[in-house]
Amino acid sequence: MPDLQLICDTCKKPIEGASGYLWVDNDKVNTALADAAKWNRKHTIPEGEPLAGGQLFSGADLFDYPEAIQWQAHHHACDPNQDANAYSIQANRIDTWAELLDWTAHLMEKDWLNHTDWDELLRGVHGGTARLVICKETA
Repeated sequence: MPDLQLICDTCKKPIEGASGYLWVDNDKVNTALADAAKWNRKHTIPEGEPLAGGQLFSGADLFDYPEAIQWQAHHHACDPNQDANAYSIQANRIDTWAELLDWTAHLMEKDWLNHTDWDELLRGVHGGTARLVICKETA
């Protein structure tokens, strides 16, 4: 019995079984990685300077840091970008607490995870306001 359910970003209906997936756009993630590396180079103190290798930036500089790439949930039929270069997780492979924990541990091994909104996805589960929510039967 599923504990969790994906909600389609397009039709706002639950995604049952293998009829859809949770996904993130790899091309956008790769762009965010490159942009973050560029931002870090711009704000790193050069060798030979005091505090070399450290970072120096203002609060205003943080506004230029690349935004997190959003995970999306769609039914196969509702996905507006079916040809995207995507990292995806079938809905029926992330519908229990154990699977969510397992996927989180797996994704933490990826160097790109912190450039996505996975943390927001996790925070939204309990509140029922995100793409992944607690099933009504188990709530």
